[in-house]
Amino acid sequence: MDFKYFFINTLKIEEQGLDIGFDLYCTGHLIWLAAIVAAAIFMARYYRRQKEEKKAGIKKFFAVAILCSEILKDSILIIIGAPMKGYLPLHLCGLAIFVMLWDAFGKNRKISGQMLAYAFMPGAISALLFCNWTEYPFFNFMCIHSFAFHGWIVLYVVMLYAAGEIRADYKGLWKTTGILAVCAVPIYILNVLIEENYLFLNEASEGSPLVFLWDIFGTRFGAPGYVASYAVLMLVVFHMLYLLYSLINKIRDNNTKRKENTIESTTEIKEA
Repeated sequence: MDFKYFFINTLKIEEQGLDIGFDLYCTGHLIWLAAIVAAAIFMARYYRRQKEEKKAGIKKFFAVAILCSEILKDSILIIIGAPMKGYLPLHLCGLAIFVMLWDAFGKNRKISGQMLAYAFMPGAISALLFCNWTEYPFFNFMCIHSFAFHGWIVLYVVMLYAAGEIRADYKGLWKTTGILAVCAVPIYILNVLIEENYLFLNEASEGSPLVFLWDIFGTRFGAPGYVASYAVLMLVVFHMLYLLYSLINKIRDNNTKRKENTIESTTEIKEA
């Protein structure tokens, strides 16, 4: 393995005019996606079989691990001289760190579960499908961290949802929307002040579906038009997720009733 570009940052890549990145859905990208899917299936099955005390420990491990990974990432970036104002945990998946800690250690997990289901799960999946770290080579610290970080969020939500600990509802959709809207206002202002693009509020992330919104609304109406269309898209996606979760809940409830009926029938036969 070549360690030449393992710790290179985007600033150095731009300064040196290097073309060392990867293309979306190339072999390496697909391998990462397949590995995350396999890990999510394994963790869902493993987590469901554990007792409540063990489940609580697993959740805390996941929450602390993702926080430590972010601290490690920032420490390395500081050491290699990367511009740190662009690496604050203010993107959607960065905010997931705090919600996972809240979910793992807090007592009232109802809202955190809804946010994980509606915002952070699809956010992490979108990041994995439309990576904005393609300027890095695969054997690079930031590339490895980015795939692992977003995959970690997916694993956490999948295992909790599979175990029935998260059950998305319609009220949760609007609570999630409200919390994100409240967070978006100061983040948008901060973006303007420090010339950054957290939550992709000021400009679309290259290669993502948001580019479509920017091309239609951003070019005509500027940032306000783009943000308004972004908000509408978010609500549409949340409602589509609600329908998906409702379908899954219905199938799960039917399966549970079927099992209960089977157990009752078996018991009646034995008693007879």
